[in-house]
Parts: sequence; C-alpha cells; structure tokens
Amino acid sequence: MIQPVRDLWMLMWPKRLGLYRMFRTGATNHKFKAVALGFLGLVFAYGIFAGSAWFLRQVLDVELIGELIPQKLMSLVLLILLSVLLISTTISSFSIFFLSDDLVLLVSSPVPVGPLYFARFIEMVIHSSWMVLFFGLPVLMAFGAAYSASWDYYLAIVSLFPALIFIPAALGSMIATIMTRLFSARRSRDLLVVLVVLAFVAVYLLVRTMQPEKLLDGDSFGTMMEFLNMFQTPESEVLPSQWMTSFLFPLLQGKGVLNPLPALAIWSSSLGLVSLNCWLGAWLYLPSFDRAQTGRVRNKPGRMGSRVLLGGWLDAISKHSKGLTGALLVKDLRVFLRDTNQWLQLLLLGALAAVYVLNFTYLKLAEFSWFTLYIINHAMVGLVLAGVAVRFVFPAVSLEGRAWWIVRTAPISLQQLLHSKLIIHFFPLALLGVILSILSCIVIDVPLAFGVISVGLVLLVALCVSAIGVGLGAVFPKFAAENPAKIPTGVGGVVFMISSMSFVMVFLFTSIYPAYTLYRWPLRAGHAIVRPIWFFASLGAMVMLAILGAWLPMWLGNRYLRARED
Repeated sequence: MIQPVRDLWMLMWPKRLGLYRMFRTGATNHKFKAVALGFLGLVFAYGIFAGSAWFLRQVLDVELIGELIPQKLMSLVLLILLSVLLISTTISSFSIFFLSDDLVLLVSSPVPVGPLYFARFIEMVIHSSWMVLFFGLPVLMAFGAAYSASWDYYLAIVSLFPALIFIPAALGSMIATIMTRLFSARRSRDLLVVLVVLAFVAVYLLVRTMQPEKLLDGDSFGTMMEFLNMFQTPESEVLPSQWMTSFLFPLLQGKGVLNPLPALAIWSSSLGLVSLNCWLGAWLYLPSFDRAQTGRVRNKPGRMGSRVLLGGWLDAISKHSKGLTGALLVKDLRVFLRDTNQWLQLLLLGALAAVYVLNFTYLKLAEFSWFTLYIINHAMVGLVLAGVAVRFVFPAVSLEGRAWWIVRTAPISLQQLLHSKLIIHFFPLALLGVILSILSCIVIDVPLAFGVISVGLVLLVALCVSAIGVGLGAVFPKFAAENPAKIPTGVGGVVFMISSMSFVMVFLFTSIYPAYTLYRWPLRAGHAIVRPIWFFASLGAMVMLAILGAWLPMWLGNRYLRARED
C-alpha cells in the first residue's frame, strides 16, 4: 500500500516542482502579470456572485412562487456544471492520458500502470475543473447570500463539491479510455465531436418538450394548483445535481440536515466511480495507449478524392494571391481543412445558429417591443461570437505549434502574420454573426433600416472580437499544446473571455442611445435629437471603442511576440 503512494508522489513531483519554480524564480513582470490576472479573475468572480445574488433576491420577492423557483435554479445550475465538466474531462482525457509528449518516456520506464494512470487522472481533474469551480462556486455562494445562510451551508459546499466533481471526471476518463481502446485517441476525439452535437440536440429537444415558454403565458395553466405543481415536481433522483440540491436547500432555509442520504450518495458514488475508473485504467491503459499511437490512413496516390479537389482549389487561390499575406491565408486554410478535429466542430456552429434563431421565436411570447428584442439580440449575438472565438480564434497563433520557428525564419514580419490570422478568422466569425443577426431581425420584424444597422454593429463586434482573440492568443501562446481544445483551457482563455465579453457589453451599451434616438425619430419630428450631447458622445465612444478593440490587442500581441524572441 505504501509503495503505490510513493510512486504516485514521485509521478506528481515534476508538476509540483515546475509550478513552484515558476512562482519562485519568475521575473518581476511575470509576477506582476500573475497578480494582475488574479485580481481581474477575482473581480469577475465577484461580478458573477453579485449578479446572481441580486437576481435571486428579486426572485424571492415574487409572491407565491418566489420560494419554489430557487430550488429549481440550483438544480439546473448544478446539472449544467456537471454536464460541462463531463464533456471537458472526456476531451481532456484523450490528450492527458494518451497524447502527451512525456508519456513515451513514462510508459517505457519501470513505473506501475496503476499509479501512472491515477497521476494522470489527478492532473486531468485539476486541468479540467478549475474553470468550473471559478464560475460555479460564486453562484452557490450567491444562494447563501440571498438566503442569509449560516456557516453549515458553506461547510457543506466545501465538503461535497470536491466529491461532486470527481463523479463526471471519473466517467469522462472511463469513456475516453474505452473509446481509445476501440477507435484510437485521435479518431475518438473526432467521433466525440459528433456525439457532443447529438447530445446537444437531445438536451435541447428535452428542454423544448418541457415548454418553458408557458411561464410567459398566464393562460396556459388551468388552475393555480397546476402552476404550483409544475414547480413542486421532483427531479430525477438518480442525478448527482439533485442529490446536492436536496442536501443543500434545507441548510439554506435554516432547517439543518434533514436527510444525510444525499451526501452519502455523493461521496459513495464518487469513491465508487474513482475506484472503478482506476481498476479499468489499470486493465486497459497500456492496450489503449498502444492503440493511440496508430496513425491515420491517407488516400492512395493518384486516387481522386475530396483532398485532391480541395488541394487543387487551394493551389489555384495561391497562384492568384499576391504577397505573403495571401500565401499565409492559403496555408492556414490548408491546415484547417486537414484537421478533422477542427472543421467537424462546424456542426456545433450550425446547431448553435438554429437553436439561437428558434429561441427568438419563443421570446415573442413575452410581448416585448421589437426594439427591446433588437437590443437583446445584439447582446446575445456578441456573447455567442465571444464563445465561438475562444475555441476557433484564440488558438490561432498557438496552432503553429513546433513549426513556429519555420514561420519566423520566413521573410515575413510579425505584423503581417498576425494580420493574416485576423483576416482568415474574421470572415467566418462575421458570417456567423451576420446570419444570426439577419435571421433574428426577420423573426422579430425589425425595420429594414435597423436591420442594416444591426449588421454593421455585428461586423464591428466580430472584427474586434477576432482582434482580441488573435492578440491575446499571441500574448498567451501554447506552442507545445498537443490538442487545440487544450489551448483555451488556461489563464489566457479566461482573460480572453473576460476581455471579449466585457468589450461586447460596453460597446453595445454605447450603441443603445443612438439606436433609441432613431427609434423615437418618427415621434419627434420637430426635436429628433433630444440630448445631442448624449447622442454624439455615444457615437464617439463607439468609434473609439471599435478602434481600440481592433488595434490595441494586435499591438499587444505583436509586442509580446517580439519580446519573447528577444
């Protein structure tokens, strides 16, 4: 029993030593950057906490159903966090368990399989769960603040949340191990993308069958008892999120621990799944690792296929493109089309666009004015573009990988390189935004003039979000990342999400008053602009934010890459 623990300690020692030396011997500017990023993260976490607490207090003030909704919300939040964590741990397991560079040395060394597998499992949990903790714990703390909960509620969160995290982590690593044994790691990742799309569609259809829009229609319930019974219907008792909610909610209400079985179910399920995962890993890890080294089978020479046709099409483009920027664009297109893991995720964008437009049809049931939905649409489209960009735009520079030195030895400046990255990622992101904007404007019956303005705003947002993604991707490069999905899962990804979402909200906030002035124009023919100072100040702020959003991140990325080479 003691020897496996020593082996595990030895395997984890390089990670801990590297983390210690990074903070111990780091330069002054690195320490300052770490402190600044930590402060920014705490401010953002506090914003989540304050916003959630305010929303919950507003819900509690609603008569009759104010005490029923928060319990459903807590269960829903926990279910979403566990679902995201399950997908994240499954994807990360392929890279950490089977595709990392140091595994060749570790597997060939006389290290027992059990401690090696468990060490990678701990690394995967830490790598995948810290962002869920960062965004999820403030929401749970907000429940305690809204209910003025006592110390036992927070103690229950600290004691149960780690065990809750290990449940989807163990399931994700087992899924990855079994899929790698059957299909190899790289093919399993491609298959997993399709499965995620199918799961996304299935969850959406499940939500649609619940018909949440009934909450917006008071006539859809026959009696008040039917309305109240909808909130009192218990969730599935086999879900860990429901176990957590059943244990925490009595503590929120000051009733104490009414039933210890949910807590026992969380811990017993966590320990049982981790034990099963370690047993399965010790049995299948070496055969799965061997299968993961299998390469792809290419088409035979001379066989006409999609690769040959696409290659000829790209060659034709490269012949007509002038300058190094055109050659870089063709190179990035060719790399993108060769990476199945990248372009298969376009399925997610298609599903996202369809669901987004469909949901806007249900928002019309709330009987908001078209102008209100018009403003909401801009905010939602901006946040969608930021979420898509963290996966497709932010890794643009890091995807050069170990061939970065080849790019730098070419006769091309860093500015040209970053501009080529910006151009090739701006057009698909802008296309997605324009499609969402046009379709949603058609759904909510927006006048033609406002539809044109909406397209212009979305194009500016797409340009700035793309610039922020490329620029911050150059500030936080990961050239040694084995998997593109691993690039955004770090400090750089969090900084990009905070920066891009903050820019989107501030930029669109400055556009509200000019849009409102145009909306009220027909009613104020004699005094079209009531507050001209506000109007022109808002327009000036929009122009300044657009210029800074497109220029400043690119300048920072260029400066950081130059300093990195020096």
